Amino acid sequence: MYRFFAFCLVFFLMIACSETTGSSANEENSEIATDDEHDDMLRIAAKSKTVQVGTDSSNASSNEKPAMQVSFDYDYSIGLHEVTRKEYAEWTGKDIENANDLPMTNVTYYDAVLAANARSKKEKLDTAYSYSKVEYADGKCTYLESLTFAPKSEGYRLPTEAEWMLAAQIGGFTPDNSWNSTNSDDSLHKVCTKKNSSKLCDMAGNAMDWVNDWLGNFKDTTIVDFIGAPNGGSLAKRILKGGSYQNKPLNMKTYSRGDVYTVTSSTKANYVGFRLAIGPIPNPHYFNSSGTTNSTIMPIASAQALKLKVGTTHARLAFRDDDLEKIIVIEYTCGNNAIYEPKKIGEPYHLAISPDGQWIAYTTKPEGISGFDTLFIQPFNAADTSYHKYTKASAAEPRWHVVGFDTNLVFGTSGGDNTSDGSFFSENTYRISFSQKKFGDKVELFGGSYHGGVSKDESFAVTGSKLLRVHTGDKDTVWYNGEQACNASLAQDSTKRTLFLDFGSETGRKFAGENYAAHERILIVDSLGKLIQAIPAPEGYAFDHTEWTSIPDLVIATLTNSEGRHSKIVLVDVRDSSILDLVEGNELWHPSLWVEEYHNRLPSDTSLAGDSLGVYMLETSILEARILKVKMDLFWTNRTFTRIAITGSSRSFSGINPTLLTAGYAINFSFSAQDMASTEFFVNNYYLPLQMNIQTIVIALDIDRWGFTDETFEAVYNSAPGYAYDEQHDFWKNGAPAMMPKIVQDNISPDPHEYGIYAYNRGEYKSEESGVNEVPEVNFIAYDKQKADYNKKKLLSIIDVAKSYGANVVGVIFPQSPLYISSENIWGRYGPDLDDAAKLLDYLDSLAKVKDNFYILDEYKNGKNDYKSSDFSNDDHLGLDGADKLTKRLDSLLLKIKENP
Repeated sequence: MYRFFAFCLVFFLMIACSETTGSSANEENSEIATDDEHDDMLRIAAKSKTVQVGTDSSNASSNEKPAMQVSFDYDYSIGLHEVTRKEYAEWTGKDIENANDLPMTNVTYYDAVLAANARSKKEKLDTAYSYSKVEYADGKCTYLESLTFAPKSEGYRLPTEAEWMLAAQIGGFTPDNSWNSTNSDDSLHKVCTKKNSSKLCDMAGNAMDWVNDWLGNFKDTTIVDFIGAPNGGSLAKRILKGGSYQNKPLNMKTYSRGDVYTVTSSTKANYVGFRLAIGPIPNPHYFNSSGTTNSTIMPIASAQALKLKVGTTHARLAFRDDDLEKIIVIEYTCGNNAIYEPKKIGEPYHLAISPDGQWIAYTTKPEGISGFDTLFIQPFNAADTSYHKYTKASAAEPRWHVVGFDTNLVFGTSGGDNTSDGSFFSENTYRISFSQKKFGDKVELFGGSYHGGVSKDESFAVTGSKLLRVHTGDKDTVWYNGEQACNASLAQDSTKRTLFLDFGSETGRKFAGENYAAHERILIVDSLGKLIQAIPAPEGYAFDHTEWTSIPDLVIATLTNSEGRHSKIVLVDVRDSSILDLVEGNELWHPSLWVEEYHNRLPSDTSLAGDSLGVYMLETSILEARILKVKMDLFWTNRTFTRIAITGSSRSFSGINPTLLTAGYAINFSFSAQDMASTEFFVNNYYLPLQMNIQTIVIALDIDRWGFTDETFEAVYNSAPGYAYDEQHDFWKNGAPAMMPKIVQDNISPDPHEYGIYAYNRGEYKSEESGVNEVPEVNFIAYDKQKADYNKKKLLSIIDVAKSYGANVVGVIFPQSPLYISSENIWGRYGPDLDDAAKLLDYLDSLAKVKDNFYILDEYKNGKNDYKSSDFSNDDHLGLDGADKLTKRLDSLLLKIKENP
């Protein structure tokens, strides 16, 4: 239960004085007043106030705990009510035919952002959000590429979670006086028809509210001007507040942050809307449980755009945020360009990711600075807090270097000015091994500090810090006519090309055929020192921190703007001088791009499209598609020896553990919210025809969800091009590409954590709320005979197609809270009423009698079963113990079928 502030703090808030710029006074409550400058907005006197977000309740979910305090040093305004359909139509020009006073719902986070910008433009204000590309599906915005939020903007925006919480505290959060499941007739109502005494409308019930923040974890601390987590983690989760007309008053909590299913920016539902806020946030702070940051880093290129350059999304970018003096990492594998900050040990410069992607090396001084450089190596694995420090020699600009099967690092002993022969040759270039988390002995390669790279055969090395020096064979020489050069980097292939930057020198200008300023060209020389290429920087920028990547012809670099800030990291393709913007920020230094060991990943058959083949997930993909991407990896990898395919909704996803099945090798392909249309699609097109030894299909029979048709199927099918591409090729019934498992794995994928919880054995479904609730969560859907017939048709199709392949179908009816029947007088979470449920169950029984390959395992038994509360994860999903119990019973049935076919 929500833990309110102590009386003394509440009293303090009631008497505190605050400015109410642009607002008229409200004698009843000086903390909230009408905003005279902005229609239908209320001014919240937040400055100097503190609000609690999160809770210490033991019943709360893990991302809602612990309680955290947020203090404000600004005031803001928030919408009197959710944005109405009339307002939405007026601002955006969309849905004009539906303009009325109901909340505008069924909108994504992106739709809400665009509406906020539209209102700002209409009122001639700066917009709070910027982006580079918009994607729509079915009239809704499903993706805003390079979306950036400007918290200091004067434009309209979504409220932060803390702002919403403070408004609810001051303006009233009254679930008992709301449109909820007890009085709403399962529908929206006009805004402000359940207005409370403190002016704000519908903070509880009617429609849930989008807020601006990414979802992150809390910590028992106080944060000033909190604006959420720096990112939404591997799933890119967002936050919803307030409850809706579908929820019971008892289940509405101010600290709640989500919905039935995972909430992402592309989530939409007919009970999810939004209200706007306005007011600059002067000192914004992102925060997650590992600490605060005011970093403004924004990934630009999508994982798919990077893949078209490097051949895979299995890539990772690490760099130094020089403003924050931190290491920043962007993971592209997951598709949403997840950002995180590994804990740094030393002061990180010249980052280098190991060839296997597991380690990051760095030293403590940038190029051009003399002195002892300490080498640090630390793992990317956040659970491993170990680090390794090398102090036996100064190590400037370390580079990973593989000799045979041994992983080493090479480095010069000084990154300082190399103009003087005496100083330069008093230093050395060394190689040290790094194996089993230990450094080996240093091996001197040659005299002189060659920190720009050493060839694989160790006969060639370069460096640049004032002079471009080269070691070739037994000879040391100076190239580029002795003119100033820096940022030298030796290509990692066999060409021995060297790139570097100069200062607009005569030699470079003569080769380029034009004048240019310092660092405005990447210059490349061949193995003999002859200039072969000059690549110009974009207009208004210069290059810095240039490095060859492990991919031939690709260079990673930073761009400095006219103010000298390293504001971008880019990928430069020397084949055509094209530049792909990867990241924007304030001061981004020393990038290192790791790409999983490079092979020609694209299929040799040029008729197959590399941007569609096996692409089952994109940056914009919904949660269901992310889970399914894991399952499709498993499908293509294991299709020759899978005997039992389990599929269905989150109930089978959580309720069956195939590691306990002895009847045959099984994989759980289930994913959240799967409908019968999805089940039919995957069973009939993948699991039956392409799994050569399939014997049994196990499906979830969720008759309470037979009020749905193909909503989830359409969303999954359209979320990535791979399924349509498979369909265009008749689902590879005449033979799939030989490298299909590898092709699928090389495309955008969830992170390793998701692979762990969505793996072959099950979708592990734990909840902080162990067991069923005293008042079960209800999302009632009225029985619709037409929709029920639609689902019956899909089930019949699965059974008949399975018969043609000689396979059986087992339908499982999963247990739910018995309180649905005994207290709510409905069959399950989504209904139907008991009479309609009886008709559907009779139909299933009759079908099992006439179809000799169809069997039913009813573990619900209309609530009269032996499953205890502790067997459940929540009201309609089994937990680990319950899943084991059900799986053993399923195994008994499968063995019986096997013995008596």
